[in-house]
Amino acid sequence: MRAPGIPDEEFIRDPEIPITREEVRVIVLSKLKVRPGDVVLDVGCGTGSVSVEAALMGARVYAMDKNPKAVELTRRNAEKFGVLDRIRVVLGEAPRDLPRHTRFTSAFIGGGGRGLPKIVPEVARLVEPGGRIVLSVTALESLAALIPALEELDYEVVLVQVARGKRAGGYTLLSPLSPVYVVTVRLRETRKNST
Repeated sequence: MRAPGIPDEEFIRDPEIPITREEVRVIVLSKLKVRPGDVVLDVGCGTGSVSVEAALMGARVYAMDKNPKAVELTRRNAEKFGVLDRIRVVLGEAPRDLPRHTRFTSAFIGGGGRGLPKIVPEVARLVEPGGRIVLSVTALESLAALIPALEELDYEVVLVQVARGKRAGGYTLLSPLSPVYVVTVRLRETRKNST
């Protein structure tokens, strides 16, 4: 198993398809608590960076995106990093096309926008008790729409602000990336009745 944090530039990219940036991705993977043998759902897989890293950590991944370019890009990246056999990539839109036949140990939602309040409960039904759902949210409107849907759940929100240094004229200048809210939902363990 390798430590997460593949540099963004190592992924095959398309300017129209989003990527979960390296620093945010490392936090997302740590919040997912990915272990060998896990089965991870990646909703809105985009470039496939989270799927690839989870597969490299020993998980099997079901990755989906509504954009055919993203599906192809995720496949290409899975092939590049040698994990295509561990990632099933499908074209589909959440919540309608979620894989209802599979139970997951955790799930990452990298897209969804204002549709998140409908997507999260459906994904929660697919994740095992004690599992986690992690979301990366960039827009305040999406976060505002999501929070009321989480009121009955155990969740945390972490604001991640990253600035990368670039050399210019003998100085190192920090260039900020867009802030990201990483939301982690911890699903309760079910308790067996004692007899």
